[in-house]
Amino acid sequence: MKTFKLNTNSTFKYSNINLAIGNFDGIHLGHQTIIKKLISDSKKMKIKSAILSFEPHPRQYFEKNLNNHLIINHVTKETLFRDLGIDYNIIFSFDSSIASLGASSFVEKILVKMLKIKNITVGYDFKFGKNRKGNVDLLKRLSKKYDYSISFIDPVINPVTSEVYSSSLIRRYIQDAKFDNVSSLLGRHWSMSGTVIKGDQRASKINFPTANILPGNLIRPKKGVYAIRAKLVKKYFNGIANLGERPTVNGKSLLLEAHLFDFNNDIYGKELTVEFLTFIRDEKKFKNFDLLTEQIKRDIQLAKIIHLNK
Repeated sequence: MKTFKLNTNSTFKYSNINLAIGNFDGIHLGHQTIIKKLISDSKKMKIKSAILSFEPHPRQYFEKNLNNHLIINHVTKETLFRDLGIDYNIIFSFDSSIASLGASSFVEKILVKMLKIKNITVGYDFKFGKNRKGNVDLLKRLSKKYDYSISFIDPVINPVTSEVYSSSLIRRYIQDAKFDNVSSLLGRHWSMSGTVIKGDQRASKINFPTANILPGNLIRPKKGVYAIRAKLVKKYFNGIANLGERPTVNGKSLLLEAHLFDFNNDIYGKELTVEFLTFIRDEKKFKNFDLLTEQIKRDIQLAKIIHLNK
């Protein structure tokens, strides 16, 4: 897979591509269905498959105070695109010049003249251009003028819940800590990744050493304790984690503290991925460390039962 970072002044040397447009945040099972059709159709047409997504996310551009919105970061997205078999990953800068571009001009200047599309693959409710005025009817009309074809994708529905796969729905489930629902929509466990940093060592003193990472800019689940699975290099470890500000020790900053079962290696500076499996309880302030220690023991017992049933 080749990755390109473009803006309205860029040139693109390739042509005759089958393009899907969207932010594909989360790359959930609905997205994966679209991407698999994109790749399958591209092979039949003997042309390259491509995805155009915007950075920053358009909502983050228009809503300047919108933080912690994304389900996955660009590194994870690129890895998933590559694993699915996309040929070209086009990351388009969402700035004032693209935001002010009308729908017809977007088709002419970006899709036809710059990217030289042969086919475009879109969902039934696709909207684009300034004020989202462009739609599939406009794409159909302009396809005759500019000689491209269109593949339409029907809404993809979760057969278990009968819900349409949706990034907005997944964000809500993450915030509500409904991780069984999140996993069923993503087709995998949702995770946070980061470099392991030094904490205040208090957890080690009560025999529950933790690997601590900063939550970063992704969407955040509610504060509390979770059963987790952690990935370190290529190995997985079951464990438990607290996402919160550690009120018992008067913590001030948000931290993800992961306690890995049967593990006590020094991993400071290493990259750790923490997959969220099940919410156990809300974060709570305890009167003393003895009460906190007893609660952690109960949390670990419950987490181990959860792991046995996963």
